[in-house]
Amino acid sequence: MSISFASNLSLPSLEVPLFTKQEFDNRFNFELLDTTVENCCRSSMESPKAFYLFVQRYAHFNGVASSLVTRLASSIGLSRDIFRESNCEIHDEADRGLEVAAKVLEASIEEFSDDHHQGFSHRTLAQATMKAVGNYAGLSLQERNELGRIPDWFAQVLAEHAEVYQGKIGNLEALMKAMGFHAASEILADHEYTIIDKIVRGEKVDPNFGQYLKDINGKVDLDGKKASAWYWIGVHSSYKKKSVEEGHYLAALEALDLAVKYCGHSEAEAYKWAFSGFENFVKIQQTFFKELQKECFETLDSLAVSS
Repeated sequence: MSISFASNLSLPSLEVPLFTKQEFDNRFNFELLDTTVENCCRSSMESPKAFYLFVQRYAHFNGVASSLVTRLASSIGLSRDIFRESNCEIHDEADRGLEVAAKVLEASIEEFSDDHHQGFSHRTLAQATMKAVGNYAGLSLQERNELGRIPDWFAQVLAEHAEVYQGKIGNLEALMKAMGFHAASEILADHEYTIIDKIVRGEKVDPNFGQYLKDINGKVDLDGKKASAWYWIGVHSSYKKKSVEEGHYLAALEALDLAVKYCGHSEAEAYKWAFSGFENFVKIQQTFFKELQKECFETLDSLAVSS
């Protein structure tokens, strides 16, 4: 599988967007990347217990990303000597880091408080989905805690994820790679949520789960409130329409354009760093879903032995 980018980069003029979704589409085989996600999700739905494991791992992975977005925005904003307006003669009026950071931070607004669903954070709404799937699977509290333990492979993925995502204050290379990493996270999340929603609600691979959601009116009890059991998936992207992820990745691409505009560095090198960060996230994402599929198979095998 080839996911790398060309070394002889041909740069468009900054009069038009330097980073576009089409540019990434041209350089990465998203159809192949999506197949890994789809295979993992389909495997998990062979058993409610395996599906719970899938949801738990995916919710944990994305919940970490939510907080890392704010760290990246902070790292950019604090890099005042890197992102500057070159035509401004007064030094203390020239820094533009917060303009770049604002475009990154857009991805975290709903994550911390969703105005369309009682102000719940998306982490809390992900927990509502986990709870619904766990209840459907008939899992005990002990079983849920056992499945929620972080295996070594996942701990390694999370560590690599955090190291790149948050960038480094005052380090342009690390920040450009982190912004490319962030763009990949948002673009691929749009694909991931769409695939999951398509398999679960569109294709109804497990029609019993769909019926279960109807039986509970699509709600679970959480912190004394009724929370949607599937809102967390649908609000990011559904098989019927795009949602918040589309806006998030477009803002991420704008952040990259602004970073190049204000950093005063070689466009070619900044461009290369951004695509390097994008490629890094792709590798982590693919590792995550491949290893998770192995875990799902192990769960299915253990169920077969015990039955």
